[in-house]
Amino acid sequence: MSYFMTAPAFIEGNKLLREPQVEAYRAIYEHFITKQSNEDALVVLPTGTGKTGLMAISPFGISRGRVLIITPQTVVRDSVLGSLDSADPKNFWITTKVFNDYAELPSIIEYNSKLTNGVLNQSDIVVLNYHWLQERFDSSLLKRVPPELFDFIIIDEAHHSEARTWQRALEYFSNAKVLKVTGTPFRSDGQRIKGEEIYSYSLARAMEKGYVKSLEKFEHIPDQMYFTIDHNDEKYYSLEEIREMNLKEEDWINRSVALSKHSNEKIAEFSIQHLEDKKKISDKPHKIIAVACSIKHAEQIKEIYEKMGYKSAIVHSKMEKNEQEKELSKIENHEVDVVINVSMLGEGFDHKYLSIAAIYRPFKTLLPYAQFVGRVLRSIENEDGTYNEEDNIASVIHHSELGLEKLWEYYKKEKKKRDAIRKIKKDLEPIDPKGPKDISYGNAEESEESKIEKDAFIETELLKARKQRIQEENEKIQLLQKSLNVTEEVARDLYRQSLKSRDKQKFLRPDKHYFRTRKDFDNLIRYDIIPSIVADFDLEIDGTELIENKFVLPRKYQYLYKASKNNGALLGNYFNLSLKHQIGDKRDNWEIEDFETAVNIAKDLEKHIRSVLKAKL
Repeated sequence: MSYFMTAPAFIEGNKLLREPQVEAYRAIYEHFITKQSNEDALVVLPTGTGKTGLMAISPFGISRGRVLIITPQTVVRDSVLGSLDSADPKNFWITTKVFNDYAELPSIIEYNSKLTNGVLNQSDIVVLNYHWLQERFDSSLLKRVPPELFDFIIIDEAHHSEARTWQRALEYFSNAKVLKVTGTPFRSDGQRIKGEEIYSYSLARAMEKGYVKSLEKFEHIPDQMYFTIDHNDEKYYSLEEIREMNLKEEDWINRSVALSKHSNEKIAEFSIQHLEDKKKISDKPHKIIAVACSIKHAEQIKEIYEKMGYKSAIVHSKMEKNEQEKELSKIENHEVDVVINVSMLGEGFDHKYLSIAAIYRPFKTLLPYAQFVGRVLRSIENEDGTYNEEDNIASVIHHSELGLEKLWEYYKKEKKKRDAIRKIKKDLEPIDPKGPKDISYGNAEESEESKIEKDAFIETELLKARKQRIQEENEKIQLLQKSLNVTEEVARDLYRQSLKSRDKQKFLRPDKHYFRTRKDFDNLIRYDIIPSIVADFDLEIDGTELIENKFVLPRKYQYLYKASKNNGALLGNYFNLSLKHQIGDKRDNWEIEDFETAVNIAKDLEKHIRSVLKAKL
């Protein structure tokens, strides 16, 4: 019998595991064990919600043999190994009490061609970078082990998994169960990842739960911008002239702004302002993470920050491994204020004190943009388990002419989902391919006059708490001014010093399985399906468009238009009534298998509603 089938892993009922970890584990168990499915399973978890932890618990009760974890790069591999290393005092299984004794932990190794077969055979989990799968090398794992060595394969950052090297490995280990884990179900080319998406946890829910930081975006918008064209420094064109006369394409404008020293200095100044604002009221070592167009550009950005007095580290894929490790060590040891990367720290690098994302380059596709923004989302927890609101609000800062607005809309859509979830809870109602050939750019200058446009991804409770805190802070500062007869600046410094010195406030029972299954199904309808429909079709959860237009319900349910007070209630009532009729009884009387059937019915009904809305709206 496999280690993973007999080890006493404490998963169900473990309060130290996060909601998405336990829910995803159930979905994986259901897929591979209950349904005996041979299809690859896909789980979507946003950065910071516990993806590595899920990979750690997913084999238990599921894998009948060894487990192989494949990662796309060394940063990701090292992150996984660091969390699961039994020699690490912060070992995930121990800190979450999945196991209480180190002797109970699985044997985990990092694959290396120099390992003997004896060492490989002693392992329960093998972790490797995908490069070790390339068959053109004699060191390839595929040339070392038989196809039946692994029963369970976990692919981290699964949007890479459609590449030929990964596919060949899955063909070789064709009898193994395959779990793909990612923060996005899409590849860099926009296509969906192969496999059945068995579980997804939205970023909106993650922010609602406080698993990740809340997010604000700040755009630097100069009053005027001027450009030179084709190296002619004597003639300047305004941004409006370039667009009206169609002198250059938008990509050229984006590149010119990205590489403009003047524009870069403005973004650096503004990111430093945000960093200093955080440092004034927090003792946490917050940092800026910046993304540059190239290594040369990164060096220019580093020079800008260091001239302003802020130590910086540069990390890029062309660095020697020992140089990378040296720079990463500076970050971990809080020796720098700014981390500048070139297409390297987009995934797998987890440093929770990265709180300000300064974007100095255009992004054309969502995946790398989302991966970079994800670096600042990891939440910061106090030692006593509490969270300070300012520590857990991240900022994204960029120039208005980098062409990033469409990508930000991906995050904005989540706002409607989050707002819908909040209202439902309150009411308890149902409810780069290759870049362009033209890589030229012009010299871009901008006026000193500018404005900053702020946009919150989600108006979370943290953001509301911050507004309340700032109001209270200003009132106390005014009181200090009057009582001590000092300037506002002195009063503000005195108040913030007092803040820093203040102490930090500190499936074994069928009945449980039934209630858990029922809750999971209710959550699917209330917090996933209905909010997604509302957000995707730009509706309001408490609006009445669907009731007024009367096109979404079939004839037999027309009376629900009068019985429902808003869009959310109408959709909730529609789902409830349709499910009752198709299952043949009200929900209180459903058996376990009825809930399983209802999931498929609900998803089919969602597809139908979407098709109707697409045709009518």
